[in-house]
Amino acid sequence: MREALRPRFWPGHLLAVVLTLATIVLGIWQIGAWQDRREAEARDLTQTAPVALDDVIGPDDPFPGRSVGQPVDVAGTWLTEGTLFISGREHDGRDGYWMLTPLAVGGGSNPAVPVVLGWVADPADAPAPPTGDVQLVGWLQPPDGTGQVDDDPTDDVLPQLRVADVIQRVDRDLYGAYVVADGGVDGLPQADLAQLPEASRFTAVRNLLYGIEWFVFGGFVVLMWWRWLGEQLAAGRRRDDGGGAGETADEDAPDTVDA
Repeated sequence: MREALRPRFWPGHLLAVVLTLATIVLGIWQIGAWQDRREAEARDLTQTAPVALDDVIGPDDPFPGRSVGQPVDVAGTWLTEGTLFISGREHDGRDGYWMLTPLAVGGGSNPAVPVVLGWVADPADAPAPPTGDVQLVGWLQPPDGTGQVDDDPTDDVLPQLRVADVIQRVDRDLYGAYVVADGGVDGLPQADLAQLPEASRFTAVRNLLYGIEWFVFGGFVVLMWWRWLGEQLAAGRRRDDGGGAGETADEDAPDTVDA
């Protein structure tokens, strides 16, 4: 391959490198645009008009996957004694906790839905839990399923927001979901949504196809460069072999004597 490094091949190598890098950059740009547009659509889905909680999920229903991030309207009575904190939650780059209080939907002894009131840096700095009746709007989220183990079941801190863990602290049937309160409650910063709704599979599909197309073009450039290089090297070897054969033929030709 030393022959391929000769200066006369450098322009071809440089052109191949430039074209290949260009296709890679353009492909990454299109894939990034595809991801950004899908994320934007997912955020837009969380801004739809809220619907009543019971129109989306009932107390004994499994979580409807299509309703992740659905804005819901819920009214009921706070179950203050069931207030908990969920560890390992970030907000603006800071690690902290979610403050959670169950809400008996419709009041009385009805099933409750856990409501994330907001984010706190430390449970010791959290405000007093809310009391009484309330009507609020929030985003519906599926329970966590990380499988983390609660190291201290006696405290009011959980490593994940799992209904099976919360129900052990609340003497009440619970919905198979939780609600993140819009704007936070009692001055708490609003908790960030753990999951956003899925965008349509066809969202920005053109950008995805363009990205794949650019990567294919990059492969084609490499293939053409490889073929070009092979042909150039083969042609050079043929020239060298032809020149050598001519010189040998001249040397082997018999001497002629002029009459």
